[in-house]
Amino acid sequence: LAKKDAYKGGGDSLFTARNAENITVRGYGTRLRMHKADYQSKDYEKAEWRMTLDFSGCKNVRIEGLSLENSGGDGIYVGATDERPWCEDMVIRDVLCWNHHRQGISVISAVNLLIENCTMVGTRGTAPQAGIDLEPNRAEEKLVNVVVRNCAMANNAGAGILVYLKPMKKTTEPVSILFENCHVRSGRDQGIAVGAVGDDGPGGLIEFRNCTIENTRHGGTFVYDKSAEGALVRFVNCKWRNVATVGPDRDPGTPILITLMRESVTKKHGGIEFVDCAVYDHRDRP
Repeated sequence: LAKKDAYKGGGDSLFTARNAENITVRGYGTRLRMHKADYQSKDYEKAEWRMTLDFSGCKNVRIEGLSLENSGGDGIYVGATDERPWCEDMVIRDVLCWNHHRQGISVISAVNLLIENCTMVGTRGTAPQAGIDLEPNRAEEKLVNVVVRNCAMANNAGAGILVYLKPMKKTTEPVSILFENCHVRSGRDQGIAVGAVGDDGPGGLIEFRNCTIENTRHGGTFVYDKSAEGALVRFVNCKWRNVATVGPDRDPGTPILITLMRESVTKKHGGIEFVDCAVYDHRDRP
């Protein structure tokens, strides 16, 4: 349990590791709790980096069996340092991330990351408020062999899954990201959002395989500012059911929205595939 009336620094986290190796944090049935409501109050300086578990530039890390609750930032942060611009060989398994301020899990930079059998629920506080967010900060960072498998994202204020790659460039190592057998449900925003893969952005593949998106307040999937020349976005055997529920009948929203918002990011929009997918919807709309 985080100490009451402590963690006054904006980056004070319950557990922090920098440029470290060979770490296991395991505790089936164990709860690691912070005091999110306190950090959001006037008694604390506004910040979004009071994580439960904060790893940057680390190698050979295993996190298993924990319930991570009520942080002032992310349940788990996977980031970079100047000395090591990515985390490497990391497994996050059987973890619950509940009621965090910014994200259930943030992945900034990682090579060989497996997130498996995890639940990210109830994120609310400051944007993006996603269940899981893959969002690098610099072009030299990496998202290589990142696999999210058998996970659930539910009741988050932001997207269940967010992939935002604007800082990456053509010089960045091609991304390889797979979401497999994941279930996004009952969020207040998009189920899945993929954005800002620019004309000068990275190559590679972002794939969603056997995923289900249902009962989200806004759209089921939102792909925006996605260059036809950048990393391919592919949906395989995915299902959207009862999504974009917030709109009135005269403007009922769209289950899947593909749009260009900023020509400064891309002028050549596209590079998106749907293979054996289905939308189940009862509203009279596109």
